[in-house]
Amino acid sequence: QAILAQARLGGVPQHLRCSFVSAQMALTRPAVAVAEAGAVAAARPARRGPGRGRAGRTSRAVLRPLVISVLLGLAVVSALLSSHGAPLFAGARFSAEGRLRHLSQVARHAVQTCEGEAFIDDAIKASAEAGPAVLVLSFSTTWCGPCKLMDPKVAQLSDNFDGKARFIKIVGDKDPDGMQLMKRYGVRSVPQYHVYKGGNKVAAISGAKYDELLATLQEHASA
Repeated sequence: QAILAQARLGGVPQHLRCSFVSAQMALTRPAVAVAEAGAVAAARPARRGPGRGRAGRTSRAVLRPLVISVLLGLAVVSALLSSHGAPLFAGARFSAEGRLRHLSQVARHAVQTCEGEAFIDDAIKASAEAGPAVLVLSFSTTWCGPCKLMDPKVAQLSDNFDGKARFIKIVGDKDPDGMQLMKRYGVRSVPQYHVYKGGNKVAAISGAKYDELLATLQEHASA
């Protein structure tokens, strides 16, 4: 039951759910049969002597298909989860992280990767000439936890303000000239968001302050 519940939390496609239902029935039916057999056995008067041997053989005969069915059911569920890329017995924490990664990947294409100082200089210049008029420089590092929490939200903002704002992510310890850019713009803590409009910096937001970033974009990119 726990494995099947996890499969539902993991977002298994509709066409696989019937297989999970079948597996659930395969796991449940033998248990019901054993319960019924136990009730019948309990209702019979106790026997002594050779009868007890027959009762033991009957119990083993009932339990054997239960064990086989449970093992087969677990094998089916495990195979289905593996084919869908969901780890067996993963907890809610991993499911939440999986959903977070999925949200980040959906809109990540709209956030550009830093290609160096010249690339950033050209982007600021373009905000004054070619457009979009608003540019957001997102500063982060590979080890920054709050940055990872903000990434999918910033990616969603880039979709919401498509055509009105340009987003570039600068990973200080990974991207070309990343550390130089952080030093150049005085970035001492991450995440940090520098917002430009028409080539001029209009805001600098330090910390995982989504509401403040959204309000800034609404003020400068919605006009």
